[in-house]
Amino acid sequence: MLRFGPRPSSAIGSSWWSALALLAISTSIPTAAVGAESLQSSGKVTSVTLYRGQALVQRTISVSGAAGAVELVVPELPEQVDASSLFAEGGAELEVRAVRFRERAVGEEPREEVRALEQQIAATQQKILLNQKMLELSQKQSTYLDNLDAFAAPTARKELTEGTLDAAALQQVTEFSFKQRKDILEQQVQLQLEGQQLQEQLASEQRQLGELTSGARRSVREAVVFLEKRGADPQPLRLNYLVNECGWTPTYTVRAAGAADQGARLEYNALIRQLSGENWEDVELTLSTASPALSSAGPGLAPFRVTLAQQHQAEAQQQAPATKENVNMQLRKFYGEQQLALENTLNAPGFRANFSNGWAVNDTANSIQTLELQYDADTFKEAQATAGGEPALSYSLKMPVSLASRTDQQIVRISHSQMPSRFYHLATPVLSPYVFREAELDNTGEFDLLEGSVQVYLDDRFVGRTELPTVARGQTFVVGFGADPQLRVRRELLERTDNLQGGNRELGFRYRLRLENFKDQEARVRLLDRLPVSANNGQIRVTLKESEDKLSDDKIYQEIERPKGLLRWDVVAPANAGGNAAKLVEYNYTVEYDRQFALTAAKQTTEQQQQEFEQLLRQRQIR
Repeated sequence: MLRFGPRPSSAIGSSWWSALALLAISTSIPTAAVGAESLQSSGKVTSVTLYRGQALVQRTISVSGAAGAVELVVPELPEQVDASSLFAEGGAELEVRAVRFRERAVGEEPREEVRALEQQIAATQQKILLNQKMLELSQKQSTYLDNLDAFAAPTARKELTEGTLDAAALQQVTEFSFKQRKDILEQQVQLQLEGQQLQEQLASEQRQLGELTSGARRSVREAVVFLEKRGADPQPLRLNYLVNECGWTPTYTVRAAGAADQGARLEYNALIRQLSGENWEDVELTLSTASPALSSAGPGLAPFRVTLAQQHQAEAQQQAPATKENVNMQLRKFYGEQQLALENTLNAPGFRANFSNGWAVNDTANSIQTLELQYDADTFKEAQATAGGEPALSYSLKMPVSLASRTDQQIVRISHSQMPSRFYHLATPVLSPYVFREAELDNTGEFDLLEGSVQVYLDDRFVGRTELPTVARGQTFVVGFGADPQLRVRRELLERTDNLQGGNRELGFRYRLRLENFKDQEARVRLLDRLPVSANNGQIRVTLKESEDKLSDDKIYQEIERPKGLLRWDVVAPANAGGNAAKLVEYNYTVEYDRQFALTAAKQTTEQQQQEFEQLLRQRQIR
């Protein structure tokens, strides 16, 4: 380190001081490697890993020249590049010393499509200016005709009084004036229409320019890579960087035939948003649900401190029932927050950022461990098993892909597979007279399936849209195929009884479910109904009586839905079974309660009941 004493007063001393100061300044400014060969090459984008909100782009550059120090400039980095994410990889014969990012202002936007659009905008603006000038000229022509009329009328009156009026000349002037006014009016209307169209065209072009240059400035972005080359042969260099304004979401198409179970074809696609500012031509594309990790350090673990609270405070915190649904909702919230904080940690190479995000990860872990202290192990484990977030998966496409940087979304095929299917019908007469088609599909494909939208086709006809949950390989999932117009169902109350037994009242109900099938072949139907379920344990007793039609023995139904009062019969509706030939299912039950009270429906808007219903729907999607 250079240290300076008091500045000398003499001229010689002053010169010495200035020279020494310049020397000190020059040592503090980063410069190119001394004697380094300077090269420039943009290389080619060869592979892209596309995450949900970013992409990791890899360019491959061939570094030629003699052995020794090399300063390589890689120009034309995209507008959405993350400057802090650049890193390079060489090989045994090419050592990377350092990588830095620089941005230079330029007088003209370097992207060809942006330049072309700006020229187009300038041409449109010139047309608008010409249109305005033509309108001004037509207005002056109209004013001139007004002045001509103002001169001709008094002159004609005077000549008429004096008996010298030239009628033919007056007629010519009048006809000329009206013809000119007609031409001017038509011209003004046409110019106004053209002006409106030009303004709309200009607005559209400016909007396109704004989309292309969103977040961009008039500058070029470059990477400068300092290398040590150990041989004379060309060596490959891989430059990697993150870009924003891009991502992907899964989307599916399911196609099936309405005949007997012949399997269903599932097409797994990726809907891609690519606005990074550079085109990806013939690249190796990998789609990932993970997050890019630029930090080499993981999150640190902080102590989990607990304290004691008054009993009534602890009870207030745990006033919600200890149900799996309740714990599941809280766990899903905490896991989501923890995942976000963890992603931020893995993208934070600096200590302060790592500390801040690492603390957020520990904070959500504290919330999860607090639930462990509050709920029993069985409830917690069951909820934890279903509350996990989206798995971290990667899909490497088998063929090169080209994706332009543009505003509209693009779609690429990930895979397609034929899956075993088991079709059936679902009838819920308490909700609807319509009978719906569903199928259980086995995921025998090569990939896990992520949650996403599905377009459903039956016999090459579009029947609707639905959503697919996350499905692991080997799991079975359910897809709906719309209503079947050839089946109908109806629910009928046949009998209601009301009896008093001591201090209790007993109500009896008998129902009939009527299923009609107008097809030429029989149909397998899952027929659903429900019993009342007491919201006050022990105060209301509901008893389903034995009947000829037995409930389904499906294991999942018996374990999950039957305890909640839901009824299911697996029946076969005969072919051409309408009217008196319809398939009938009858059942009856009793409700017993204290005669001092009246029976009424519990409020269905409580958060706990909505959570229970959501959980049931999710469980029905995955078998």
